[in-house]
Amino acid sequence: MIVVMEPDATDAAVESVISFLVSAGFDVHRSSGASTTILGVVGDLRSTDVTVVSEFPGVSQVVRVSEQFRLASRRFRQQSTVVEGPWGSIGGDKPWIAIEAVGPGIGQSAEGSAPPAAGSEPPGSRELAYEVRAGRPFDAAVTRSPHAVDTIGALVCLSVHPKPSDQRFAVHFVERQPSWGANKWIGAAERELARGDSSIVLLEAGGEYPNGARSLEIAAIARAKQRTHLPIVVDAPTIAQRARYVESVACAAIGAGVDGVILRTWIGRAGEVPRVPATLSWSDAVQLAEKLRRIGQAIRG
Repeated sequence: MIVVMEPDATDAAVESVISFLVSAGFDVHRSSGASTTILGVVGDLRSTDVTVVSEFPGVSQVVRVSEQFRLASRRFRQQSTVVEGPWGSIGGDKPWIAIEAVGPGIGQSAEGSAPPAAGSEPPGSRELAYEVRAGRPFDAAVTRSPHAVDTIGALVCLSVHPKPSDQRFAVHFVERQPSWGANKWIGAAERELARGDSSIVLLEAGGEYPNGARSLEIAAIARAKQRTHLPIVVDAPTIAQRARYVESVACAAIGAGVDGVILRTWIGRAGEVPRVPATLSWSDAVQLAEKLRRIGQAIRG
């Protein structure tokens, strides 16, 4: 709310308005010019507050300035949110690196297939190589299916599907659609927060050209980082679309200050060709994860 005082308003009139607002629990910032005093008021305003203040002597105009976002806004929560649990820390001091595992019986579910039983491992997980079962050096695994399994090897698995079901952990990824700007993206997260979801993560999957190619939207990320306290994760394989571009996209994302990156890796037999694009070998994914953490450490000091 902005309170504009009359040019001839006395100091006593200004102080009377400030005293009322402070006693009502608002923060008041006074700005005095050559002929006019303006009061900036921050707090949870009601329509009655505007009406009452407008009746004070010396008040010329009261303008209610609506905040576009409340729950998701950095204005209302200066400290960045950290979403943490058995899947690691998203928004902490180090970049969160997750993998989408692709291999026989694992990864994207077949159309019409039954969801996995609660607490079960994905088919074929017992035959995974040791380094895959150990999961190092990744923080978690993700799936695009609405039916998330609990684990892939030693890694806790989260669903990045917009409407996940049967997910053990209450982490909700809000993906920016290709035509959305930062405000619409944060607005979608605001609606999820209003429903009571507290573990919200923004997911950047890139802008889209008419030919289907995607681009990492650095400007959208920068604007979102300024306006919201929620963590941001970049879906590198969706943006890159080819394995040869994944490293560049992931490094640029960490350089832009995002909180995490999703990689896609092959966990089938050596020599077999993945049937999903932008899939890295396990060793290449491990090396890239280590590189991304070094970049994150250098940037964050």
